[in-house]
Amino acid sequence: MNVVGWLFVALVAVLAEAGVRLFDLQDSVAAPSAALGALGRELWSGELTGEIGTTLEAYVQGLALAIAIGVTGGVLLGASRTLHDASSVVLEFLRPIPGVALIPLAILAFGLDTPMRRFVIAYAAVWPVLIATLYGVNGRDRMLDDVARTSGVGRVGRLVRVTLPGALPSIAAGIRLSASVALLVAVTVEFVVGPDGIGAYMQQQQLAFRIPELYGAVLLVAALGYAVNVGLRAAQQRALFWAGEERAGSP
Repeated sequence: MNVVGWLFVALVAVLAEAGVRLFDLQDSVAAPSAALGALGRELWSGELTGEIGTTLEAYVQGLALAIAIGVTGGVLLGASRTLHDASSVVLEFLRPIPGVALIPLAILAFGLDTPMRRFVIAYAAVWPVLIATLYGVNGRDRMLDDVARTSGVGRVGRLVRVTLPGALPSIAAGIRLSASVALLVAVTVEFVVGPDGIGAYMQQQQLAFRIPELYGAVLLVAALGYAVNVGLRAAQQRALFWAGEERAGSP
């Protein structure tokens, strides 16, 4: 447990509390105590429980789709120079497009329900894991590949037994980045168009000028993101113990 980090968080919270009360900013900024109190009340009353489930459903589905596409695509592109060169222009054209910019197109194609959110989340989250997988495959140990080739291992066998295991640390790091992007986009999509979910709840609190509840929802999103990152980091270090602390724990 990062004791120093949590002590710093407590210090920032105390300073924020003092600043809000000292400069009388309660009309526009919620003090940490007020935000936490509002969040606790909303969770206890069940007002936020269903919204969390709605957000997590689209988030998990979109992230899983992004991981499947990103890992598969990254491995194929990294293993085939011809395929990489042929698709590079299209990939570089699509990659800079923000996922939220596709919301109008996604609404036309999928409506306003979970499939639309899943598509936008997957599109935004696929790029970190795709690029990380591609660089992981390209950075594999060529000597091991040569040894496997001279031992009679076929191309598919080398891909599964040599290339993919060597790229796993990079893939795991890409998944962690994609997980953060997916949560950000999930909440953003709900805030813009979603009838439900944490993002839609935040919009409702903003329109109703319920400042503590709005800031409480922001804290909830931050806590979810932190929990996901910690969980993935722990799973990464446990599953990739052979990669070493420096590689398995980065970034």
